[in-house]
Amino acid sequence: MTPYLTIALTSLVAYLVAVRRLGMRPSDLPRAVAGVAGSLGTGVIFTLVNLAAAGALVLGLRALTGRFFTLYSLDDVVWLVVSLLQGWLWRLWRDAPRPRAPVS
Repeated sequence: MTPYLTIALTSLVAYLVAVRRLGMRPSDLPRAVAGVAGSLGTGVIFTLVNLAAAGALVLGLRALTGRFFTLYSLDDVVWLVVSLLQGWLWRLWRDAPRPRAPVS
């Protein structure tokens, strides 16, 4: 079974459980998908900024010390995973309800 078929089947089962058992409305799904897309976009921005900052640090260390520091450490999937989580967390924090300022 390919990953695509597995993901499609588990998504279908999750959809059916959500609608039939949990009482969730199908009309709310597009808003949820838009939220995921926004979080992914934020995660991609964090990925680019993190990789650019790390690359600049490596090149700066090379220039300042005269020693060779490799850029191969930037070729790790951990950068992508952690940056996507960073973007997701930032997005949740940004969208969280804020307490109202006290009225004097």
